[in-house]
Amino acid sequence: MENSASFNYKIPGDTLKEDIINSAQGKTTWQKIYLHLKRQGFDVYSIGQKEDICEKSYIVIKEKGIFATNGNVAGYALFDVIIYHPKDHYSTMEFYIKDVKKALKEFKNITFSGSQTPIILDEKLAAYTTRIQYKQFKRLR
Repeated sequence: MENSASFNYKIPGDTLKEDIINSAQGKTTWQKIYLHLKRQGFDVYSIGQKEDICEKSYIVIKEKGIFATNGNVAGYALFDVIIYHPKDHYSTMEFYIKDVKKALKEFKNITFSGSQTPIILDEKLAAYTTRIQYKQFKRLR
């Protein structure tokens, strides 16, 4: 059985285990981003998977859709990389953001869109958060 077809969590609410991370081949861009960041040592989740208090930094990857340009022949897909950082560690958040950007710069399938939100405090999660947007150019037809 090939691991690339299987992209399930072994424990609900937990991340993929190391053996799967190292051998899996993502089929979608979202999966490839996820696996790339996991292999770089980041704590990565999908939307809605982690909702408890932020005790250590983590990333949530969100697909934003596909947008057409050039008369619907070409376009791009957008991905939000949402960073959560414990509220009592604000002084280290900038370094964490730089590390995430560096890791994603090495991932050649996507490029930074130039959009990054200001850092805000999410009281519910006790975390500072920011969103960095990436795009993947696509042929639509």
